[in-house]
Amino acid sequence: MKLSLIFCFIALILAQEPTEAPVQEENPQPVETPQPVVQPIAALPNNIDALISGHPLILIEFYASWCAPCKQFAPEYQQLTEKASKHSIACAAYDSQRDPDRYALEKFKISSFPTFIFFIDGKPFQFTGQRSADSILQWMLQLVNGPNPTEILTQDQFNQFLNDNDVVLFYQGSENNINDPNYWTFFEMSKTNSDAAFAFSYLFPIGKPGRLYYYSKEISEKKQFNQAFTKQNIERFLLQNQLPDVPQLNEQSEKLVYSGATPAFILFSSLDEQSIKAEKAFLETAQLFKKTYQFSFTKITDEKFFDQLNQLGADDNVFPKIIAWNQGLKYKYNGPDFTVKGIKNFIFDFRQGKIEKFIKSEPIPDYTQEKTYVKKVVALNYEEEVIKSKKDVLLEFYATWCGHCKQFKPLYDQIAYELRDNPNIVVAQINAPDNEISDVYQPHSYPDVVLFRAADKQRKAIPWKGESRTVESVLEFVRNNTIVTK
Repeated sequence: MKLSLIFCFIALILAQEPTEAPVQEENPQPVETPQPVVQPIAALPNNIDALISGHPLILIEFYASWCAPCKQFAPEYQQLTEKASKHSIACAAYDSQRDPDRYALEKFKISSFPTFIFFIDGKPFQFTGQRSADSILQWMLQLVNGPNPTEILTQDQFNQFLNDNDVVLFYQGSENNINDPNYWTFFEMSKTNSDAAFAFSYLFPIGKPGRLYYYSKEISEKKQFNQAFTKQNIERFLLQNQLPDVPQLNEQSEKLVYSGATPAFILFSSLDEQSIKAEKAFLETAQLFKKTYQFSFTKITDEKFFDQLNQLGADDNVFPKIIAWNQGLKYKYNGPDFTVKGIKNFIFDFRQGKIEKFIKSEPIPDYTQEKTYVKKVVALNYEEEVIKSKKDVLLEFYATWCGHCKQFKPLYDQIAYELRDNPNIVVAQINAPDNEISDVYQPHSYPDVVLFRAADKQRKAIPWKGESRTVESVLEFVRNNTIVTK
């Protein structure tokens, strides 16, 4: 019996197949470990000072959770955070609603959202350019890596500096630069502007303390800066001295023409004889008013001629014409007198408020031909149909090129249909890019749906903040904000 058991055990062992060892690859590929996503640091009233002092380079976005532009920029700020981390720049986000005492908002003078402040060793620099991840990153890298202004210690050194550079901006300090806010504005300019060479002095007196001077090889006398010491004003001062009295309208001169500091007059001309005469008279007239107003011109042969006309809403194919621009308001002169006398009269009438402003607008629709429950509003009747309406107005701001607007259109049509029997509300829409409105409320993105309540005498827009674009979501918004609805 024992012998039988032994044979069975041996047979069982022999019947088992040998276990094969795993085949080893000759050149095994390393397993890539996904890199963790870099998130913005949450900045709070109780840690913001420590964040600034603990990071030599840190960007802080001051935002509000209700702010539509902040929500829109959130994905880009995430991208910016990841890109900036590769340059040893930390990014943080400060929710203003978690600061009921307005500690940081008052400390850093935050007046709008989103606001971006870059701290270099604790020194704040506020971003004022076009809001995009790439432009903010480029600006920060310029501040970090750009050339420092040159400190002047002797007259010989200053003479050599002027000889080596075509255009120089020189700042005469009045105290140690650490405590001089004007110096830090000058410092930022030197880092981000390549149109001039920048120099300063505290120890060696060249000009009046606290003053900024412009030097150029083309002019023998220096020019003194006499405006508020802001980056925008200094950029304008630099352009005014670099460009001719009447520059051609282009990307560089647009910064001067549309800066809003002084009214500007722009001549749009063609190739006909009247345009040629108008150009000559315009240049002559500009010499009489150049100390008071800004002048510029563009010809039909310029590449961006029609784009500039379209942006101004003045593309009516009438040339020559003069557009007066004053802080966003526009005034048009189509002649017929384009002599010096005629142009002077237009300027005098503009000065005395005799010229009616014009706005970019689509034609007012023929509502008798409308076959929709959505009322189309344009700039020319916006005041009457929206602001002065005695009814509640649900208004959609849209753009013809906007894909989300096209997807939302059948839903908005359905919303208008559901509200068709409510006599107290008008469902309307406006093509925002093609219609300029002067209302306080401006759309932050497209489509943007707002409600104007008849009970509100100030007609303040109530924005719809629905997370999902559905018919029921908008109808619920209307029910919650109006008195009588179906």
